[in-house]
This record gives sequence, C-alpha cells and structure tokens, in this order.
Amino acid sequence: MAIGGEQGVGVRALAALAHARAHLWITAAALALVSPALAGRLVLDDHVLRLLSRADAGIAGLHANPLFLFSFTSGQPEDNRALMDTGALLPWWSDERHLNAFFRPLSSLTHLLDFALWPDSALLMHFQSLAWFGALLLVVAHVYRRLAPVGEPATVAMLAFALFALDDAHGMTVAWIANRNALVAAALALPALGAHHRWLTRGWRPGAVLGPLCFALGLCAGETAVAVLGYLLAYSAVLDRAPLARRALHLLPYLVLLVAWRALFGMLGLGSAGSGAYHDPGREPLGYALALAQHLPVLLSAQLTFPLADAWFWGAPELHLAIWLFSALAALAVLALAHVLLSHDREARFWTVGMVLSACAVAASVPGERLLLVPGVGGAALIARMIHALLRRANADAGASTVGQRTRRLPVALGALVALHLVAAPLALPLRAASMELLGSALERADRSLPEGPAIEGQTVVVLNAPVDVMVSYVQVAREARGAARPAHLHWLATASSQIAIERIDEHTLRVQPERGFLYSAPERHYRADAAELAPGATRTLSEMTVRIVASTHDGRPGAAEFRFREPLDSARLRFVQFSDGQFAPAALPARGRRVSYPREDLFAILLGEALGRARPPGATAP
Repeated sequence: MAIGGEQGVGVRALAALAHARAHLWITAAALALVSPALAGRLVLDDHVLRLLSRADAGIAGLHANPLFLFSFTSGQPEDNRALMDTGALLPWWSDERHLNAFFRPLSSLTHLLDFALWPDSALLMHFQSLAWFGALLLVVAHVYRRLAPVGEPATVAMLAFALFALDDAHGMTVAWIANRNALVAAALALPALGAHHRWLTRGWRPGAVLGPLCFALGLCAGETAVAVLGYLLAYSAVLDRAPLARRALHLLPYLVLLVAWRALFGMLGLGSAGSGAYHDPGREPLGYALALAQHLPVLLSAQLTFPLADAWFWGAPELHLAIWLFSALAALAVLALAHVLLSHDREARFWTVGMVLSACAVAASVPGERLLLVPGVGGAALIARMIHALLRRANADAGASTVGQRTRRLPVALGALVALHLVAAPLALPLRAASMELLGSALERADRSLPEGPAIEGQTVVVLNAPVDVMVSYVQVAREARGAARPAHLHWLATASSQIAIERIDEHTLRVQPERGFLYSAPERHYRADAAELAPGATRTLSEMTVRIVASTHDGRPGAAEFRFREPLDSARLRFVQFSDGQFAPAALPARGRRVSYPREDLFAILLGEALGRARPPGATAP
C-alpha cells in the first residue's frame, strides 16, 4: 500500500527531499557530521591488524596472515597460553580454547592497502573508512528508491534515507578503523536486495546472478553481510507474490552461499568459541538462543527509541535487568504503534520483518550500537513511514484550522519520533564519531603511565586493579606495533567492575577478592563463557605466577584467587601498579596479613574525565 498525500504542514516541509539530488545532499551532510572521526588514532584492534599484516607479528600466539587479519585468537591452547603469559589480549582467566577469528579477506585487503601506502597516517586510514561509508550511503539510497512502491511520494524513501544516514549509531562504526569491515560488507551485500527485487518484479534476469554475487562478496568482507539475508527472507515472506515453492527457489542461491560460507569457516578453523561475548549459532545453538532472548530487545529499542545498547556492554551489570525491561517495553510500544498506523502497508511489514531478522543475526554478539548498521536500514524505513502516516493523520484531523493550530495538534508520538531521530540523532552523530578518539586518548594516557624504557623488557608489570580490560589488554600489542619497549609479561589480577580487596598472604602470594567476583562484567566474560573450570581448587600456571581459585560466588564464578609469584613480591623484576584518576601509578603492597581495597571503576566516568581534562586550560586542576 502506498502512503500518499503530500499536502499539509510537515509534509510540505519535507518537499525538498523529493529533489533528484536529495540523496547527494544527505550523503554530504552525513559525511560532514562523521568527519570528527578523521582526528582519530589507531585504537584497540587496529594495532592487532597492523601486527598481523607483517611477516612476523612479534608476539607469541599471534600468527601473521595478510588475508586473515581478523584472527585474534586461534582456539589452540598453546597459542592462548602464550598470549596469557605475555599479557597480550588475553587475561589469566581466559578459556584456553578461546577462538575469535573471522573470514574477512576483502576487508583485510583494504587494511593492507592502508599499511602499504600510508602506514603512519591514521588520517588517511580514516579517509578510506569515510569513503566506504559514503559508498554504503549511496547503496542504501538506491535500495530505498528501488523498493519504493509505484506511485508513492519520493519523500518517503528519502526521509528513510535521511534517518539512516544521520543515525548517530553509525558514529563509532565509521570512526573505528578495525570496524571498517562492517561498512565494506554492508556496501557489497545490500545491492543484492535491489537486484533481487528488480529480477522478481520486472523480470530483469541479470538480477538472478548479480544478487547472489553481491551477497557472496559481502560474505567475503565480513559476517555483517549475513544480516542482509534477513531482508531477503523478509522479502520472500512479505513481498514475493510467487507460490511458496517458487519463493524457496528464489532464495536457494543465497542459502547455498550461506551454507558454503559457513562450511569454509569450519574448514579454515575460524569462528568464535569460549567467549561470553560471541555465540556462534552453528557451534553454540543454546548459547545463541539465550543471547538472542537477552540482546534482541536491547538492539531493537536502541534502533527505534533510546540508544542503550552500549550501556549494556560497558555499563554496570546490575543495570542489565532494568535496561532489558525498558528496551522490551519501548520496542513493543513502537512496534504496536507501527501496527496501528501501517497495518495495511506491506512495505512497512517487509521493513519491520527485515529489521528484526537482521537484528537476530547480529544479536549473537553482545549489544552495541555499532551492530545496528544493517538493522538500521529497515528501522529507518519503518520510522519514515510512521512519521509520514502521522503527518497525514495530523493534517487530516486539523481540517481547516490555521497552521499554528495544526502544529499544536501534531500527536505526541510524531514529536517524539522527530525529536529522537531527526534532531537528537544528527546532533549526537559527530559526538559519537569523536568518541573513538576520546577512548584512544584515554588508552594512550594509561599506556604512557605504565613503566617503559629498555629496562622494562626484562620485567613483569602487574596491574592490581585494571579499570576495564581493554585499557590493559592492548598495551603489549600497541607497543609492539609502534616498536616501543614493552614488558616481558603484563598481568592484570582483576578488573575493577566492583571493589577489589587485596591481601598479602606471604612473601610470594597475594589474595585477590573482587566484591562481586571475577567474570562479573560483559567485557570480562568476553574471554570466558563457562566458569565451571575455574571452581575452587583450579589452578592456572604461567611463567611468572600461579593462580589458584580459593572461593566461588553463589552463581559459580570465581570469587577469590591467590596469586603466587615466582619472584618475591619485593623483587625488582616485579613492578606493581594501580589505576587511579585515568592513569597507572606505582602501588604499595600491604604488609603481610593486611589488605588494601580499590574502588570500582567505570569506563564512562573515565571517558568523561578524559573529556573534562581536555577541556581544562593548561595548568588548571581537576574538579
């Protein structure tokens, strides 16, 4: 059903979107709003990609491979033990079978281009990411126009495109160089939807080949392309008019490609395992089902209403229930309103089903706004159709009243959708695009405060209270990537997701007890899904220390652990540090039989402190 009617306040205000070049103006505006990303530096996985692009990664447990740059852990116990011993990427509590490796050869080639032509210019690397974002936007604009019903005002498709292009959820996706694979995969795979539609509605036979080809290229760039299959399935269920058997045949090439791609994953030893942050549906069907129940409402609500997905991953775990309940109610409220407004609109049903199915594909990972790239295509289309329907209803109800009266009588729902998606989101987009640089600045500040210089290469640095795992886990990789001196071993005893108590047992041993236990937060569980192997009495032996679990929490996680170091605690080869006020400083260990406590740390507070620190003039003191 086409949504017609171009008269009335609000609708006339969107008339500019009917211009033939509107998609170019919107694309230019979106690129301008994400341009703060150009000021960013290499952060987190960016350093891993740089190391793996070399002939020798330089860190035991990491294996260089130009076309498999996204192979962070191999799933081999000997590799993971080496990483834990060095303190690169993996903490001591990691699953020795931890696997985090993905098939992204086309995306790897884009990074190889970076490291070959401008290895020292993060600016040019970000330029390439922005170019891919621009390409994706043009693809999305084409898809919206291609699938628009005959006779429907062009403003509806372009309003959807504006909502997608200016969505603040894309800020981090564009600003994180290592996340470019999502842009590449989506830009290559989404044209399959337009080709598929043109083939089935206009008999354009090349679409029967180009559609699967685009999907295959997307799969070679990243698993984000799997989310595009959600729209192809939705098309079959809602828009395809053929009998069921014919619909299945229309989808068959895509399903064959998906099966072949998944088989290739297994043959190459790629995938995800041993992590609480990723659940491979093929290897962990039950884990994926549980993750889907937890993550899907959060993702849908973040797309349709308030962006709380990042707070689920990085925020306090005790807020998860509240976030889930709010997200579920908010998503259901929007979908219920959409049903009332668009119950006879087949295109609205298609975009809604496609959004949900694509969100199911990305829900295998812990929620985050950067996962909304493909679900956002359907989400933006749905919101656009809701806004247009609400405008029509508001103007119809207004009758012959004056323009001022009409404006006052616009429904609250319309005002909320416009405020969230056409005001708040574009205003937040440059801030989100700058957030990765803020994180990079905080990470670099913390890195600089750790011991450095040639002497550190034979020593072991021990962090008593890592604020967030990523503020320590990438130090060894980042230093190796830039050729800086790094410690022989770097260990963080616990993450400060809750208060940490540390007691000296004897001259070699510390007892560490987080108030809420180990593996409490989502980032901690990224390294281990199952805590059963870390029951009381279990040990983990590294070259410089042995960890023994001495207590457990009520839900079976490690509650306390003793760390016995090979060297005496007062040895010059051991450098103990503590985190405070955004940086590390030498730590004074308690006397034997005494304990010291460290408070809970919060990443958002750390980033806020970093932002305020930047805003203060030179010589000013912190508030």
